[in-house]
Amino acid sequence: MQNMTDLNTGEDKKRIGVYGGAFNPVHNGHIRLALGYIEDLRLDKLIIIPTAVPPHKTAEGLVSGSDRINMLSLAAKDIPQIEISDIEFKRQGKSYTYLTLLDIRKLYPDADLFLIIGADQFLTFTTWYHYKDILSLVTLCTQARQDEAERLEMLDYAVNNDELKGKYILSDREIYKVSSSEIRRKIRDGEDVSSLLPDGVYEYIKEKGLYIV
Repeated sequence: MQNMTDLNTGEDKKRIGVYGGAFNPVHNGHIRLALGYIEDLRLDKLIIIPTAVPPHKTAEGLVSGSDRINMLSLAAKDIPQIEISDIEFKRQGKSYTYLTLLDIRKLYPDADLFLIIGADQFLTFTTWYHYKDILSLVTLCTQARQDEAERLEMLDYAVNNDELKGKYILSDREIYKVSSSEIRRKIRDGEDVSSLLPDGVYEYIKEKGLYIV
């Protein structure tokens, strides 16, 4: 991890991570990443929030919120630090991260908040809705998902954006290379994806007939 020395590590403050995404479906890569950040950031809690209507991508092929909540609950059932939240399903319109963080800040007014985002999201972060306000609420946490070239691109992006200075952490943990879109394709093609999914999730997908078409 980088920039850990810049963080407030006072014993009296809760350390809470916020991890949003479609999770369509949740897979082993999501859970490994979550466990890595819980350890590296010394999180008291990691709130995982499936998006209702993603603002930066299409919702094509997105299964219901209740199905994604159920799959996440199965995936995280043995990880006490993880809390699954339906906060974004309670709002109308697109799931803007800024609005979600305002709600979380109300719940935890004195906590240190850490927002976990993907490499592609980090590289476009300054186009986000109210991104400057987001930086006043959280420390960004991300990692390269491809190779060293992408990592260098991310560092260059951060260095050349003064607003990000001291407000991000770039993890050097190895990425588990699998994507939800790849899993959905394999399911449509009739392939066995059980090794890519947390315990119980594959059985849930088969039982509900998800991602078949």
